[in-house]
Amino acid sequence: MKPGSLLLLFIASLTMNFQCNEELQGRPFEQNFRLPVDIYPLKKSYTLTDTIWIETDLPTKLLFDTKTNQNKLADSGQITFGASFNIFGTTLTNPANGFCDIITANGVNTNRQLSPRATAGAIENFGCGQPGYRCKIGFKPNYKGTYCLSLQQNQLLGSCSNKVIPYYATIAYQYKNADLNLDKFNELPDSDKGGSAGIQFYTDKITNRECLIVRVE
Repeated sequence: MKPGSLLLLFIASLTMNFQCNEELQGRPFEQNFRLPVDIYPLKKSYTLTDTIWIETDLPTKLLFDTKTNQNKLADSGQITFGASFNIFGTTLTNPANGFCDIITANGVNTNRQLSPRATAGAIENFGCGQPGYRCKIGFKPNYKGTYCLSLQQNQLLGSCSNKVIPYYATIAYQYKNADLNLDKFNELPDSDKGGSAGIQFYTDKITNRECLIVRVE
């Protein structure tokens, strides 16, 4: 498959859930929450012995609503927090053990999805019974290369069973860090980035703090 086709499939997979949910309800969302995410360690290059941790910085249930530019209490909701580890270039596809191991409080690779050019992991339905929305996921690379650790976007905020009127809101994740290794992305050959369309797509994601470039050496 050509790099451009792969890019289109990736873009479609990122936006599919949001579009379907929006069309299903047929009305504007009441809130669009943006949730901050920490990265540690944040480095210019990693090794196969490193684990990259991402964590929601949400010890309480006050969420920032981009529609009103205010924090709002969402104390009976549940979130799904995850990311995908997407490789650039075409030299390695579909490894049997995935591009990385996924580490959560539930164990290693307990909720991992494999695809030809990415490995994804998530913590699902988190929040009911917890005082906040703080949770973390580790990504331990299995192969050398350059990757985009891309946060999930445009998810629906779920509702706990005691929520009389369910939430009708979206959640999006954004890294807190300003430097997400755009320089490492720029060092890649254009062919590995998916041509001009890929360069624009990934540059926008890095600039919007949705993608961390991970170089594994």
